[in-house]
Amino acid sequence: MKLQKIIERHWYSKIDPFLFVLLFPFSIIYECITSIRKFLFTIKILPSKKLPVPIVIIGNITVGGAGKTPLTKHIARQLTERGFNVGIILRGYKSETSATTIVTKKHSSAQVGDEALIYAQAGFRVAIGSKRGDAAKLLLETYPETLIILADDGMQHYYLKRDMEVCVVDSSRMFGNQQILPLGPLRENMDRLKKVDAIVVNGQYNQVKLAETLAEYSTNIYQQNLEFIDLYNPITKESKSASEFKNTPICALAGIGNPGRFYDYLEKLGLDIKAVKSFPDHHKYVKDDIISKIDTIVTTEKDYTKIAEFKQKNIWIARVEASLNSDKLLNQIINLIKKDKNEQ
Repeated sequence: MKLQKIIERHWYSKIDPFLFVLLFPFSIIYECITSIRKFLFTIKILPSKKLPVPIVIIGNITVGGAGKTPLTKHIARQLTERGFNVGIILRGYKSETSATTIVTKKHSSAQVGDEALIYAQAGFRVAIGSKRGDAAKLLLETYPETLIILADDGMQHYYLKRDMEVCVVDSSRMFGNQQILPLGPLRENMDRLKKVDAIVVNGQYNQVKLAETLAEYSTNIYQQNLEFIDLYNPITKESKSASEFKNTPICALAGIGNPGRFYDYLEKLGLDIKAVKSFPDHHKYVKDDIISKIDTIVTTEKDYTKIAEFKQKNIWIARVEASLNSDKLLNQIINLIKKDKNEQ
């Protein structure tokens, strides 16, 4: 954890000269490998699979959490409400199964992964698989009425052709020092943004700074905000407003890509955070992890999928819902569906 914090500080705040010299050669090697790999897809030595329905990739070019899952849920919900049958595919990161699987509410996060279970619990059609093309095939075989597939992550998974790409950016971290892994947080270089169809910035951001960063990219930029719904206790089925916790000391618990963003969000709601417990993204919890001297624990929906088995009454979920500052992105996706239907 200490090494992780040192590297993240180098990525996002203060460049460490020693780390720069140490990591620079590995960054060059990483970029060479990814460039060669992309070239092999371009000249079709490596195959790329085309789906019979449109597919929208919702990913990012940086490591760590950016807000892809709430955006994917928002788009899926909006499309469903408009009568379009939506499917969601993802890798099922850190799931116990290596098999391509249709995810249901009966699965555990250990079996299928955190995000996949969140989607299934929300009532969406979901499939996981290390090969996303196989996951999409299984989903379409199981739900042949599906009109469009959303892929949570997978911007770098070139085995699957895509009709549209949406790059999600964390407003608090942006692109860091704009260097390739491991020298910086980028999975691909900044030029990759020239090929995406939209950029969604998660959270409030400095418009001047963003404009300077993205000056050479003529990509549509949207803002995603996370709107607070309530604090929910899955055991007692109680739902409370943030004001009802105003004078209650809490322990904030998170094992996500950027836990600091979650803690800041809780503070803005007026919650009295007396302690925090941070874990790596996709952390596999044991019961000792959720023991706290402070009785009331507030966590994320994603984290709760992994600690639900402990059935503790003192754990509350801060439920949020994503919203976009424009309908243009959704309309662009709807046009994809209509175009595909007209061509059939």
